[in-house]
Amino acid sequence: MIKLFTLETLSAFSADAVYKICLSLDSYGFSEEDRQSFEGVDALLTAASFAVEDGDDVILAVENDDYLTLKSKLMEKLQLEPSSVPSIAERIAQKHGGEEELDMRAHCLVPKGSVTHLTADGLFSGFTTAVQNGSLTLMPLDFSRIDDVLASFVDLLFAPHGDTVQTPVVQPDAEDADAGSNLLSPVTRMIETLQGSDRRIALALGDATQQILALQGSVEHLSETVDFIDVSPDPEEPVDPNESQTAKVLREAKQAREDAGTEYGAAVSPVYETETEAGTQYYAYAAVADAESAKAKKINTLNPDDVVLLPGHCLTVLCDTVCRKIDGERTLQELGAGENAKNGKKLSKGVIAFAVIILLAAILTPIILLSHFLSSTDPTDSTASSSDPSGYSATVPTSETTLPADNYLPAEPGATEVSASPTTTVAPSTSGTFTFYVFGYGHGVGLSQHGAEYLSSLGWTYDQILANYYYGTTLVKGDTYPATINYAGTDYETVEYLASCLETEMSSAFSHEALKAQAVALYTFAKYNGFRLNADANAHGKTPSDICRQVAQEVKNEGLYIAYQGKTALTPFHSISAGKTTSYYNVWGGSNLPYLNGGRPSYGDYNVSDFKSTYTISSTEFQSIVRQKLGIELTGDPATWITIQSHDQAISSDIGYVSKMTVGGRELTGNEFRGKVMEGKIRSHCFVLAYTPDSQPADTITTTTSAFQ
Repeated sequence: MIKLFTLETLSAFSADAVYKICLSLDSYGFSEEDRQSFEGVDALLTAASFAVEDGDDVILAVENDDYLTLKSKLMEKLQLEPSSVPSIAERIAQKHGGEEELDMRAHCLVPKGSVTHLTADGLFSGFTTAVQNGSLTLMPLDFSRIDDVLASFVDLLFAPHGDTVQTPVVQPDAEDADAGSNLLSPVTRMIETLQGSDRRIALALGDATQQILALQGSVEHLSETVDFIDVSPDPEEPVDPNESQTAKVLREAKQAREDAGTEYGAAVSPVYETETEAGTQYYAYAAVADAESAKAKKINTLNPDDVVLLPGHCLTVLCDTVCRKIDGERTLQELGAGENAKNGKKLSKGVIAFAVIILLAAILTPIILLSHFLSSTDPTDSTASSSDPSGYSATVPTSETTLPADNYLPAEPGATEVSASPTTTVAPSTSGTFTFYVFGYGHGVGLSQHGAEYLSSLGWTYDQILANYYYGTTLVKGDTYPATINYAGTDYETVEYLASCLETEMSSAFSHEALKAQAVALYTFAKYNGFRLNADANAHGKTPSDICRQVAQEVKNEGLYIAYQGKTALTPFHSISAGKTTSYYNVWGGSNLPYLNGGRPSYGDYNVSDFKSTYTISSTEFQSIVRQKLGIELTGDPATWITIQSHDQAISSDIGYVSKMTVGGRELTGNEFRGKVMEGKIRSHCFVLAYTPDSQPADTITTTTSAFQ
């Protein structure tokens, strides 16, 4: 288990660094319960020594002022032999050669045999070392240095289920170590899992998968469980010039499986490159296919020195994916043989995944898509632009600055849609209940109010908050606000209107920076709509507090609004996201807007008490609602009435904001279903559902056609 230990008293600057660490650890089984804080260094070290003795992987994260002292005490308390690392000294000499006050020796010392996590300037470099039954990692709570340390640390987290830190086996200077040895653990784990479940996999031959082929003789049972298939195209057959990179690797995985007649097929793509705002991005895909579906995961880096590592990381992800699929199928069988079979429940795979999470006591917590190896989507076209129909002529802005998103979170291509393949039901029923498991509150596009509040608690300012939710836009200052804004046919004084909206949408209990971000979004939304708004545009009507009036007046005095490519931006907002925002297209269709492309992180929303909600409705009542709202008469097995066709993976690869679904054969968007059919009874269109029949044989279990694949 990964545990994060910090001291209780932290500056806002350090709290932001803690936030980054937490975001980067979520996919490795870390939860908020695994973070602990201590009054002093001695208490922290004592707790760390007990934790590693119990086999935990402990991260000690401390501020620069305490860093060198704690490092020295750590090695002394745990009797770790210190060793000076030349690469740290060289880095410090390059960046700080003329500074005599630096304690070079203290900065360069790490426990012997550690893996070093270099910072950009060498100072306060981190390390990971094996201790007793676990491991210890030391890293600085320095917002400007933590990214380099985390990027290095994440490379150690490719253990088979990502729930433990691998025991470091590479010495700091052992750069020429056999790359194939790093694959032994994940490949062995995959082979053992396949062998134990009596399954086989076919790997499409390529430059990457040749590395697994080379392990024959080193991994027991490899030849018995893995087939290597040549899927190179027939030179006489035409090649589809429009086939995407993702489609190609998925096709190869499926072809390998079909040609070999195995349960699974897999493929790894070549390394590609593309130009992004952050620089040249290098990326590759790992794809795994079974009889029902095929998925590809993208692994990328902006560091050209890491390009040679991409194929190996793809293979590690491939092995881990196969293990997870088999383990998931075992869990399904266990659930089917257990309580769910007795109760006669029909569960979608998404709900099964949800149940497994609960059974494992895993709490959804922040995950950041680090530029090193953790992005899962293709670069997105950003040519679309918005238009400003207002006709309002503002004075020339006095200043204009690009929102500083790059300084806080990496650019993300957006929310990626995936298809959901329906499963086949058995043992049909005539009546039962639908239970919706819902994440977030609202449409999920643009600014999350509770997410903004959380970022504000970490010390983020309103412009940084806006930068996260409306990525790539520009903050304009010096606009002349109109005297009034028309809402639902009535003119309201501008400051009073904004203040009332703030009080109604968020209330004065929210922080100043979160309220200011919301006020800018409110004004920009009104400006985009020509300062004439319908009653459903936003919440309004409460008498504003002095705090909300003050924030509204401040925004007006500074003349703030948001623009994209010189035009007023569209700035929707909502209460609670599903941990990430979704795209404009997912909710309203039409041409997507680059700055509302979804996938923006909003992980503070996980901490809101009603982040998750459920809604249960009988099949009879649902049948009546659909008849009334859609004019459709639902008949037959209720388990076949609802089919989820695609979603954006906001929660996981299995659960996201639903973009396309069918009800009784009628195609709807998830947002249409939530609003027009369910009339807001489900709080968000990020949901998964379970159907429970009123009666069913105790020895059967079936899945609804809404199962996410």
